[in-house]
Amino acid sequence: PSIDTKKLDIPGAQLLGDRQLKFLEDWTTDWENAEMKTVLSQTVFAMVNNYTGKHDREIIADFDTNGWPQTGRNKALSVIRKSFSPMIGGDQHLATFVKHGVEDWGDAGYSFVTPAIANYWLRWWDPKEPSKNRNKNAPYFTGDFLDGFQNKITIKAVANPTSEEIKQGGKLSTRVAGFGIIKYNKPNRTITFECWGRNVDIHDKNSKQYPGWPITISQFDNFSPRNYYELPTIQLSKENQVVTIRDSETKEVISSVRTKGKSYQPKVLKLGSYVIEIGEDNVPIRYYNVLAKKNNRKTLHIKI
Repeated sequence: PSIDTKKLDIPGAQLLGDRQLKFLEDWTTDWENAEMKTVLSQTVFAMVNNYTGKHDREIIADFDTNGWPQTGRNKALSVIRKSFSPMIGGDQHLATFVKHGVEDWGDAGYSFVTPAIANYWLRWWDPKEPSKNRNKNAPYFTGDFLDGFQNKITIKAVANPTSEEIKQGGKLSTRVAGFGIIKYNKPNRTITFECWGRNVDIHDKNSKQYPGWPITISQFDNFSPRNYYELPTIQLSKENQVVTIRDSETKEVISSVRTKGKSYQPKVLKLGSYVIEIGEDNVPIRYYNVLAKKNNRKTLHIKI
């Protein structure tokens, strides 16, 4: 507990390699035959557990997560959010639903870690200190936290083991084992995450999921920071076009998405000048030196 875990962020340590990051950058702007995207990863990009064993072993810094190295974790999340992608993983023996933060809470995407199909090794998310920004009547373990590596995470749901469940179930039958189902609604651009116990009949209308689920989010919630600036509203003559935002100076992609309908207002994290690209062919329509504002009421009418 006395170790400053920020010092474990060793310079040069990588989470995703250079080829993986380049792939994600290229994939961000490739929307051929696609309306929605998702990143699959072995496990969550944070440490969302802090007890194990029989809830008698506190974990200070769990290296069996992608919360370390912190710089690599933040690099990965900063790229993944550009395509409005949620993340799906496993390998934690503990189902969680989290919104990630890089520079601020909630400025990156959501992740869903499914429960283990068989759960011999138990983990819990049981913070000692109350969170910030917890929703009214929400469980004490939800809200804004710093994880063991001091990464910013906002907990929405966790399927913690209960003593009753541990007593009732055999080691490979219950113990918060189960599975996840993710449903994509392309016309509405929403994603519903379901979290079921292993022995639950999901066809029974009276069956219940783990507390906190199901959860439905918009595709656009995966890049919806609390503090942001706006570019002008883009009014398109043709619906569902690919809109890519780049930094005017560095040409770095800030975000890229296929719009839902004909109207879209991009959000950015910093004041400055941006390039707006519309289209997915080799000659997109470009608007240069577009300024971001806190409340931008301008509209760009674009004929495709």
